[in-house]
Amino acid sequence: MFQLQSYKSLAHFKNVPPIINPSKIYIITDTNYLLDLENKYDSFLEKNVELLDLYNIIDELIDIRNTITLQISRIRRKKQMYNYYYNNENKENNNNINENNNLKKNDYILTQNSLKEYKCGCKNITYQNINYQKQKQKNIKSNQIPVIQKQQYCDKHLNLLETKYILEEELTKIKTELANIKNKENEVYNKI
Repeated sequence: MFQLQSYKSLAHFKNVPPIINPSKIYIITDTNYLLDLENKYDSFLEKNVELLDLYNIIDELIDIRNTITLQISRIRRKKQMYNYYYNNENKENNNNINENNNLKKNDYILTQNSLKEYKCGCKNITYQNINYQKQKQKNIKSNQIPVIQKQQYCDKHLNLLETKYILEEELTKIKTELANIKNKENEVYNKI
């Protein structure tokens, strides 16, 4: 627990780093400031280990330094995750642009409000035939379904979908085997 009373003895030391409550370190997001603070604590602790141990302050100062180090690591991980997701989004957007260009060549365009994105990460994109829109404007009825649905699955649902296809294949194999067994039973029964 952070107690300011024990830090009064630090008045006897030179180059004391600023004493910060560890619970407030989590609010600081400036990495450069935190790195500078961490270096100050490291050098101060290295120079004064024995004296700090005598005053029973060393554990608290080490806790502050460790909290600063943890905060620096958290900020770096957040930046890495942001960069990772930002780069993946850019790749997906480029892929979508390429798909859009390919679909436009085939007379398909994105419909209004065509992108539906779900919380899990799955996306559903709808494309519509340009010719159908022209027919609709001229009130010409057509039996064609001029819509293409593109589905992008998140990792979890992609794995579930693959499992579903594998199980469906196994089920069809089992059904054909059962049908073959029934045919053989009927043949044997007819022979009797």
